[in-house]
Amino acid sequence: MVKLRLARMGKKNQPSYRLVAIKAKTKRSGEALEQVGFYNPRTQPSTFEFNKERVEYWLSVGAQPTETVARLLARNGVLKLEKKVFKHKPGRKGQERIAKAQAEAEARRAEKAAAKQEAADAKAAAASAKTEAAEAAKAEAVVEAPAATSEATA
Repeated sequence: MVKLRLARMGKKNQPSYRLVAIKAKTKRSGEALEQVGFYNPRTQPSTFEFNKERVEYWLSVGAQPTETVARLLARNGVLKLEKKVFKHKPGRKGQERIAKAQAEAEARRAEKAAAKQEAADAKAAAASAKTEAAEAAKAEAVVEAPAATSEATA
């Protein structure tokens, strides 16, 4: 079986990779059937250059890309990846743990919502008390003002 995979090149701590078509049982950096591209993850953004015709040829003859190569090819529009779907449900204990975690998360959300509501109510009460105090002060000032003017004229 032939695989499309990355063969590591470059110095220590400075990796770059060749995209190669290689037999599946060959070592990572062993002799490749054909070099079809280059990948450098160290550049910003990472560089991925490849010969689209040759990659499509190898895929058509049955070469299997590794997960990393498949992601890189999908990002460049050569492959279409499907999302992984987990078919099996966890066992009884796992389901109990999940249910417990969901219940705890729901309780935390309810506590946060209650605390937020209390804070909003307190803020509204403080605002209404402040406006009532301001209105009372205005009313007192209006009552005192006519009394002060009548004393001044007398």
